[in-house]
This record gives sequence, structure tokens and C-alpha cells, in this order.
Amino acid sequence: MLADDYAALALRHWSRWRPGMVREFREAGALDRHVGDAAKRAADQVERLIAKGFQRFEAEEMVLPDEILLTPEPGVE
Repeated sequence: MLADDYAALALRHWSRWRPGMVREFREAGALDRHVGDAAKRAADQVERLIAKGFQRFEAEEMVLPDEILLTPEPGVE
């Protein structure tokens, strides 16, 4: 299932490139919810684009940067 794949990808990516955000979500007890929500949104958007005729890789290139592969926090290298 796409959402499960995207959740795992989000957690890895966010932990590496958005550690402050991950820490805030964990402290609030909301990390799993945020990861799951982002993964579900991404999967839904990718599926809609595929239904419109896009290839999966094309749809992911359009969707993942906004939902899963977020830009690094300042100072993270």
C-alpha cells in the first residue's frame, strides 16, 4: 500500500532533515498522527494523478516534495 510506504519514507526523511519538527511532534504525542496524515494525503494525491494518466513516478515527483520530502530545517546538513 502506498500510504505505508510513504509513512516509512516520511519518518526516515523527517528524522534526518526535520529533527526539530519530529521532536515537537513527539513531545506532543502526535508524531504518528502527522506521519500518517501526510502519508494518506500523498497516497490519495498520487492515486488521483495516476487515474488521470500520470505514471507513478511522475505523480510522486509532483506530490512527495509537498507532503513527504520536506525541505531541510535551517542548519541541518
